[in-house]
Amino acid sequence: MTAKKLAKAQRSRVAKEKTSVAKKTTRRKVASREKAGGVSRKQRKSVDGPHARMLPPPVAREAPDEIIRADDPPPPPKRAKRTLSARCSIVAAAFHGTIGGEIRQRLKSETGLALVILVPGPSWVAPVKWHFLERFGKCWETFEVDTTKTTPQQKAERNGQVATSLSRGHSVVGIAVDRNALPTALTMAIDLTIRLDAPGARTIARAIRMFTGKPVPAGLDDKICAGLEFHDLVAAFRANSSPAEIVERLRHAAASSGSVGAAERLPRLDDAVEYGAARTWGMTLARDLADYRAGRLDWQEVDRGAVLFSEPGLGKSLFARILAQACGVPLVAFSIADLFAGSAGYLDSVIKASRAMFERAAAVAPCILFLDEIDALPNRATMTPRAAEWWTSVLTDFMLSLDNAVAGKRAGIVVIGATNNIKGVDAAILRPGRLERAIEVKRPDRAGAANILRHHLNGEIPDADIDDIAELLDGSTGAEIMMTVRDARRIARYAGRQLRRDDVLEAMAPAEEVAPDALRRICIHEAAHAVGSIVVPSGILKRCIVRSTEGAAGQTLVETDKDDLLTRDSVERRAIVLLAGRTAEQILIGNAGLGSGGDDASDLAQVTQYVASLHASTGLGETLAYLSSHRDSLEAVRLDPGLRATVERHVRTLQTRTEEVVHRYRDAIIAVADQLRTRRQLSGEEVRRIVGATAAKDQIESAQ
Repeated sequence: MTAKKLAKAQRSRVAKEKTSVAKKTTRRKVASREKAGGVSRKQRKSVDGPHARMLPPPVAREAPDEIIRADDPPPPPKRAKRTLSARCSIVAAAFHGTIGGEIRQRLKSETGLALVILVPGPSWVAPVKWHFLERFGKCWETFEVDTTKTTPQQKAERNGQVATSLSRGHSVVGIAVDRNALPTALTMAIDLTIRLDAPGARTIARAIRMFTGKPVPAGLDDKICAGLEFHDLVAAFRANSSPAEIVERLRHAAASSGSVGAAERLPRLDDAVEYGAARTWGMTLARDLADYRAGRLDWQEVDRGAVLFSEPGLGKSLFARILAQACGVPLVAFSIADLFAGSAGYLDSVIKASRAMFERAAAVAPCILFLDEIDALPNRATMTPRAAEWWTSVLTDFMLSLDNAVAGKRAGIVVIGATNNIKGVDAAILRPGRLERAIEVKRPDRAGAANILRHHLNGEIPDADIDDIAELLDGSTGAEIMMTVRDARRIARYAGRQLRRDDVLEAMAPAEEVAPDALRRICIHEAAHAVGSIVVPSGILKRCIVRSTEGAAGQTLVETDKDDLLTRDSVERRAIVLLAGRTAEQILIGNAGLGSGGDDASDLAQVTQYVASLHASTGLGETLAYLSSHRDSLEAVRLDPGLRATVERHVRTLQTRTEEVVHRYRDAIIAVADQLRTRRQLSGEEVRRIVGATAAKDQIESAQ
């Protein structure tokens, strides 16, 4: 039998089998209908023919009456049919608010289109791709790009693929966070660009309606999703959830993501006087961002970056949160250590983590990207050749990402760095066009201390008492004030009562048991520092505190006077104030204790460093030669016998001048020490009043 006959026989056999199956199906349906109508198949056969019309029509069986009792619960309402998954609901809502009917029609009907879709973040790339193909047809060729995974070589290879597809009349779509990450063959031939912004209140409300089929609570905030990536949104859309439950999950996730949320009580930027120049810059930025969002200001006119620097504990991280709140934008916070903690630590993984950090900020722009401890990125000017081999690639890629963030290629990102060591920050980071402003956060004055106290006490103590306490905290760091309030609350809690003014005062200088002789020595030492700063004079005395014999037994805070230029005379006056404590012990007690030395932060170490810098760094000593920096001057003294001898002679001369000051103001030092022994703390103003009452006016003028 030929092949044609075999095929024909096969088709005939298949047709017969289909006919047989159809007949059997028809018989089953007829039998089912007859049974439902009360007539058996046998009865139906008996009446087929001329007498069939004489039989009454079949009577349908009635269902038994349903008995409903009054105490029965009502039947559950029918759930609205959900036609979209969480992923599809979110992406569809984003598309719905972005493209109109005309663009939709073009995407469905036209061929040979070059389309670019810019998404809020890397986690959006894959979901947007699948939704686009499902919605507009799978005839499109897609090029989705995650910049944290795509290499330059892969990007170059895709150029040829795009060019070939377009030349054959195929439609091509590229999906990425940054247009520059797509093949240039596509970006040079773009017909349409669709930008999907980070979802706001309207987009989220639409997505929830699509997912639940129910109305959404009114009053959604545009920052409800601030700082959240796509998978964070999907996790909030759960089966059998109400719209209110989804909204609550989104708010909780946003508050936990590092963004500023409503749950965190922050000071108002307008009132945060303790931040000085940083507050002034922040208020200007907040106004500029408001004008940018309103369309009154181009992004190129907005400050794109700054570096905050200070000693530890002055609230640089807190300022970033306050600023984000004032600007009404999310805060994306990282430290440079996160680049290693979130990766394997290899070169490629650190670079990918760096890119992902900037991509996350781009996903929620406009926003503030806060980079803590930015000096952890090595300064290329001081790197060793071995370190440069590894770090150069990381630093170069970081600089490129920083340029993309602040140079307007992705508008809406303000980058703020923070450091305790501004000299350790690479100059390339601080240049104009990047983090172009270096803003110092100084210790708060009395008004700033009062504002910090007021925030942490939250109305538990009257304002009048806060102002009095703030006088004693003048010059304290924000961290120190916060610890003082925490300790004061503990004192009140252990006493079983509400917080009082005295609790805060006790927390500032705990009434610890100190041996009388040790307490007298500590008080004389600190009193001499305080009086010396007034009568020499040097700086601005803020406060004087006696704590205990453990650690720093006392503290006299003298703030540098901004009008006091650094000259040889001003440096020598600082040294005299530092020597006054040890000298007063020798004169008033008979010997000096160990407290003036012992480490590089001691009084003697600071005096040595100041004097050594005059001779080795500034040209204000016996020679003009530069031998070392101020920071390394102690090491220079250790290594150079000639410099060490010169510094020793100079310090001895200053010691003689210090002895004269202590003898002249002996009564003032004793009076301040007596008050310290009783009260444990004095403000700068109180010390000045004591000195004024015990020292003759002409003595102060002659010392000046």
